[in-house]
Amino acid sequence: MKSQRFSVSRRTLIKSLSASALLGGTMLSPLAALANVPPKAKNSIRVLSVEDPFYFAMRALIPEYEKQAGVKVELESLSYDALQARLAGAFLAKTSDADVITVDQMWLGQYLDNGWITPLNDMLARDKEIDLADFIPEALYSTNIWKGQIGTLPVAAYAQGVLYHKDILAAHGIKPPPENTRDDWTWDAYMNALQGLKGKTFNNKPLFPTVICGSQPSPIVHMFSQLSASFGANWFTSFPRAPWNFQPTMSGPVWEKAIDYYRQLYRLSPPESINYVWFDAGTRFAQGDIAMFYWWSPYFYLVKNSGYMTGKKSIVADHYGIGALPRAKDAPQRVSMGGWSLGLASTSDNQQGGFDFIKWATSKITQKKMALWPDLNYQFSDFARQSLYQDEELRKVYPYLPVQYNMMKQGDGKVSRPPVPGYSALENMFGMTLNQLLTNTDSAADALGRVEGMFESVLKGNMLIPYTKKDYNDTLDEAKALITRLAN
Repeated sequence: MKSQRFSVSRRTLIKSLSASALLGGTMLSPLAALANVPPKAKNSIRVLSVEDPFYFAMRALIPEYEKQAGVKVELESLSYDALQARLAGAFLAKTSDADVITVDQMWLGQYLDNGWITPLNDMLARDKEIDLADFIPEALYSTNIWKGQIGTLPVAAYAQGVLYHKDILAAHGIKPPPENTRDDWTWDAYMNALQGLKGKTFNNKPLFPTVICGSQPSPIVHMFSQLSASFGANWFTSFPRAPWNFQPTMSGPVWEKAIDYYRQLYRLSPPESINYVWFDAGTRFAQGDIAMFYWWSPYFYLVKNSGYMTGKKSIVADHYGIGALPRAKDAPQRVSMGGWSLGLASTSDNQQGGFDFIKWATSKITQKKMALWPDLNYQFSDFARQSLYQDEELRKVYPYLPVQYNMMKQGDGKVSRPPVPGYSALENMFGMTLNQLLTNTDSAADALGRVEGMFESVLKGNMLIPYTKKDYNDTLDEAKALITRLAN
């Protein structure tokens, strides 16, 4: 059985690396990524992580964990691609390169299907301290559950919301966004408010009504997919609800409407935003000449700094607010979710030690300490636990937590950016097309038709069309039932 699983996973890995080549060809080969990796020290836990905001607060608390657990933690930070290459290399070489890895939600299905990470169901069912029922079901559903298995636990869970400059809106008589989803707080109302600021000034300087991310492939897809999900657009005929049918549905009036809105948003943004990646949009807002934009919830605190994790107070630090996402008139609200989770590498020779670290890093106590770490102006509020949103001490530091919690409870990461095998290749094609549509005059219908055709080719190549494997009725209700079962 082991040799058979290894063979299948190797073929899948080759396909994954081919998709990575489409993204720019910069990813290390898996075995090359291990070339200069030193062996782990005895009585140690090796943790591989990206440097999203949670990393800095978690790193600061690791000495506390080392003293508590009596182990040495070897924490390494890697780029997005290098992290995947290291894990793949360890699996192919069958070596214990790492115990704990940070996992993007888009990798979860691939990692579990390949056997690269250890499913956590059995460990969670046996553990009496983890308080699984405290996790927000929508967060676990969106980022941690695949085919009935909890593969990871969230160390930083992201929703989306609206950031606005209080003084700019007040100076031009525009009401701030509400803190809760409302029938009258629609994308039309949002667009009307932005259009009303076109050509206006603030403090005798020109202002921009909004800002977008336009860089391809990932940043623009992350921002655009929130808009399209709100409008009710779906990527596939049937997913995640069974029976799975991955025939793409990337065209039609709803998609065209979303494209039209995003083009309008770009025309109201700084022209250079066509090249903006994730943090560029937040940095631009922090300069004080942007009225309002929507984005991932980490930016609810990141914009307090001038630059990424600098600790230097920004111009807008005392002048911005957080509001609920607008909704479409004729569709239920669906908030995009993302973030980072911790998984247990299947090649680890210390499974229990790795699980203990995951349990510590995602616990209520540790997450609160991360949030109250004062360096860099309090830069962590990406909670996946419900109890932390009710904590009065945390609400004083992060007053927007009730808004963020409301957005989390409407989260559906399985729909906004479906985490299917081959997602990276699909995102590459989609992001390239979206970026081009911002400046050209192509018909949205024609461009989306081309995207749909490209999607179909990739999905057939990955044997997802027609889908003949066992599927799973991957709904929020099923996720809640699984959480209750394991928690009890």
